[in-house]
This record gives sequence, structure tokens and C-alpha cells, in this order.
Amino acid sequence: MICDDFIMLGKTVPEPQSDGRVFVCSAGYSTELRSLIRIYPLARYASPKRWSVSQVPLERNPKDSRPESWKLAGDRSAETHQDINAAFSTYAQVRGMDTRDALNDDRVWVSSIKEANERRLSLALIAPKGVPSVTYDQNLNSPESPQLKLFADGLPPADGAKRFPFMPRLVFDDDKGEHRLMLRDWGCYERMRKAPGALDLDNCLSLGPDSRLLIGNLNSHRTAWLVISVLNIGDAQMSLLDGVA
Repeated sequence: MICDDFIMLGKTVPEPQSDGRVFVCSAGYSTELRSLIRIYPLARYASPKRWSVSQVPLERNPKDSRPESWKLAGDRSAETHQDINAAFSTYAQVRGMDTRDALNDDRVWVSSIKEANERRLSLALIAPKGVPSVTYDQNLNSPESPQLKLFADGLPPADGAKRFPFMPRLVFDDDKGEHRLMLRDWGCYERMRKAPGALDLDNCLSLGPDSRLLIGNLNSHRTAWLVISVLNIGDAQMSLLDGVA
């Protein structure tokens, strides 16, 4: 299947695999498919930027029955994985207030995680009540002074996000109460790599009353959710990854 209008909304921190590949999960929206969609695994390099619009060939993933989940059509072997992102043909960029129109679809918005579970969604957009904030869990499995090679050319680490000494979570309220979800936005980890010890993601993400969250559940535990990206819709802010991937 060819998706003609995939709008990239977020990418998760790269995770190395046992065969040497590094996987990135992406999520975005397609008017054509009338849905948020998840595309994975992507390669580490040359992936489309946030708010880009691409044509991309997709196929179903037999290991993931979630309706929103797809994978790039093409050779999945370890030898060719690094070039798989060439499947994206990017032809436009959504800018400014156009982001509101691009995501003006009631089907993808929920008022609470409870609603997302009841609707059996695996991706959703949610408007928090008030201003969300970032907190951090100390990662006791991280080396005391980690050499963060996650983004170094040719040197994928063994543990991906787990190499970081602090794991960010986004704290927010929805219609049914408070949540503390893992924050897996790749740009956030790139910020922590560049400025270790500077726990300033609240400011870097420009969190405010207009912040919206792209959330997704886990394939293995479908009532467990994480934040894929923070979207300040209308401002069309770019990602913390700008200039990186």
C-alpha cells in the first residue's frame, strides 16, 4: 500500500537490536487513511523531520495486530536496514497555523487515556488539563558516568535509552485524573546527551497550556501508554532533533 500524505509527528529514541540494527519508531497522521499511524522500524539516519509530508510504501507487520501499525515496505535484512528510510519521499512541510487544520480530526483526539483504552486505540492525541511538566526517574541500571554513544556513528550501544542516568516522564492531568507517562521523544534524549545533568526539558519542550501530546501504547501491554512527542500545535515547532536526523 502507498500512503500519499504521511505527516511525521514524532520519533522515539533509537534502540539497538541484537543483530546490530538500530530501530526507531515513528508516528504521524494520514488524511488518506483517516488515522494516526505508526511506522516502524525506521533506521537511525535520514528519517523525515517533524511536520514533513511524505509518500511512503507500507505493509502490515505480522508481529503487531494494532490497526495503526505499519512497517516500511522493502528489504528488512540487517545488511540493508540502514538505508530503509529512503522509502520516504518527502514533498512538503506543514507550517504555522496549518498544523491545526492538519490534525482537525475528531477521530484521533481523546479526552482521557481511559477513553483511548475503551476505543481500543493504540495512538491518540490528547489535550492535557493545565500545563504538563517533566519529572525524572533515576536509572539505577545506567553506568555511573556513561559514555553516551547512542548517537555516535557506527557505535550503537547495548542498552539504548537505558544508558541514560535519568529517564524523563511527563506528568499531566486528563479528564479522568493524573498520569506520569514515560517520555520517549528522541529529541529529549538528544538534549540529555548534549547537556548531561541539565534537566531542563520543561523549557526545551516549551510546555504550556496549548501543548498537545501524541501518545501510544505498548504492543505487549496495550493499556500501558507513553508520550511519543509534545506538539505545540499552531506554533508548528520543530523537534529538538533539528539538525540531527
